[in-house]
Amino acid sequence: MCIKLLDKSTAEQIAAGEVIENPASVVKELVENALDAGADRIDIAIENGGKGLISVTDNGSGIERDDLPLAFKRFATSKIANLEDLENLASLGFRGEALPSIAAVSRVKLTSRTEKSLSGIQIMVNGGEVEEAEEVGAPSGTRVEVRDLFYNTPGRLKFLRASNVETTRISTLVSEMALTNPGVAFNLKSGGRTLFSSSGDGILLHVIGSLYGSETAEAMIELDRKDISTGCSISGFISAPHLTRSSRRWITLVVNGRLVRDPMIVNALERGYEDLLPRQRHPVAILKLTVSPDAIDVNVHPAKIEIRFQKPEVIKGLTFKAVKMALQGARKTPGWPEEKTFPGYRPQDRSSPPPTGRQAVWKTEQLFRQPGSAKQSDFRPSTPGQDEQAEKAPAREIPPARSGQVEEKAAGPAGGLRLIGQFMQSYLVAQKDDQLLLIDQHAAHERINYHQLKNQDYHSSGTNKSQLTIPLTIDLPPAWCERLPLLLPLLEQSGFKLEPANGNNYQVRAVPFAFRENVNRADIYDLLEDLITADNEPEQDPRDAILITIACHKSIKAGQALSREEMEQLLRQWEKTPQAGYCPHGRPTVISFERSELDKSFHRSGWGGGD
Repeated sequence: MCIKLLDKSTAEQIAAGEVIENPASVVKELVENALDAGADRIDIAIENGGKGLISVTDNGSGIERDDLPLAFKRFATSKIANLEDLENLASLGFRGEALPSIAAVSRVKLTSRTEKSLSGIQIMVNGGEVEEAEEVGAPSGTRVEVRDLFYNTPGRLKFLRASNVETTRISTLVSEMALTNPGVAFNLKSGGRTLFSSSGDGILLHVIGSLYGSETAEAMIELDRKDISTGCSISGFISAPHLTRSSRRWITLVVNGRLVRDPMIVNALERGYEDLLPRQRHPVAILKLTVSPDAIDVNVHPAKIEIRFQKPEVIKGLTFKAVKMALQGARKTPGWPEEKTFPGYRPQDRSSPPPTGRQAVWKTEQLFRQPGSAKQSDFRPSTPGQDEQAEKAPAREIPPARSGQVEEKAAGPAGGLRLIGQFMQSYLVAQKDDQLLLIDQHAAHERINYHQLKNQDYHSSGTNKSQLTIPLTIDLPPAWCERLPLLLPLLEQSGFKLEPANGNNYQVRAVPFAFRENVNRADIYDLLEDLITADNEPEQDPRDAILITIACHKSIKAGQALSREEMEQLLRQWEKTPQAGYCPHGRPTVISFERSELDKSFHRSGWGGGD
């Protein structure tokens, strides 16, 4: 096979694939260029989810007439001159790849004027080829219009998602950039409709309020701490423990003005809460770290969202201490709620696994590696103290059997299954004939709930709804408002009734019967988040996805202690449910071990005897 140089067009499109993944990638690169140019106002307009048009207009310094043709050459940049400049990098961009990569897979029109120039210059680039440049009248600053993204790479185009999904990605990105730069006024429009707008007054709490609502802004706690020895500092806001979310999407990290993703910092943030966070819940946070430029490496990822720290332990310790001290200071102020009043509060013991209780007779470190094989382990009986603690632990109610079913005695056997216990408060251990079963309690309960929801008549008028005496008002992020109207008819069929109020607010007036008990704003918020951010299969029925999400939210969780009566009831219902072997998401609910396999693993040759 001969080695050959790639032609210019192919090489540029390969390079573009590293930087430009979707329309949101284009917006990110263009907005970062605007910020580097000193803009304090950035207007973004998109059409068809960014596939038809992406327009970014700023009031920055503009581009000099002679420099404009160079802007579309690879590795041409005004940010650095040599390798040493990377050690003191103050700009967001530096590679000189953004504009050439965008131009290689789209049709671009760029108009720019510096403050000193009497007129601007406009340049057209089609598939990487500069077509024309002319003088035009223009305000100072730069405007970049990107049309027909991936028009010349149909293989890439077909992998883009629906327009509303791409719009949600862009809206989420712009929201994070507004949090990163509260002194910049952002305005995002889609098809002429304003999705998000920030004042640019420099007050971060105002941006939080415009994005997440006044209730969230009021629950934020400010933090500010500096490490004297290294000069590193951290500032921003974290939510009080009573305000949590079901995912980490609400954590925004900024290092030297750059939006980044860093699991180490997120871990330190959540450890700072110690046992104040409910299980499987996460805070809302905007953390801004300032580090010496020579102490980080930003040249790690093409999209520049990953960085390396020279002294990660310093950053980890600084974040942990800042969060811990901010929470301690807030608890001393009037109006701080008691720990027991936090919705869903459940302290976590982070130093050791949760006790398994009386229903789990044996406690092991790792009993099984994979189905069909076993590993020897040290067995330790649970202590009386562990038993009492497990019996007092709250457990989510398991739904009663459907009408027409004969309820067996709670303490009796579950059909053909014999309950042995609960392992790590997540798996039920049972025996059926000569098989040992491990049943995922969350997945099993999810299948039960889904089957019950599926068999309800969701098209009968009002029979599946429970009207709320006092409607719940929820503030939604702008990023959700593009997709939610498309989901409202499906939510209505599923038993919800949501009505738009003012701005990004909605009122919840009715919920399905599955949600009728102890429904709160956090439950609705988490459900909508899962639905709006879900990456469903293209052929999946959207209404079915809603039922699956409802079933998941109303199911018992992994790590939740159950009484023996609850476990018996769960087994009875699961055993009678069709397709019980898999949860609605397709994951298995049970794995089994044959007696012969266990005998073989323990080097036993027969069923009886002591040898």
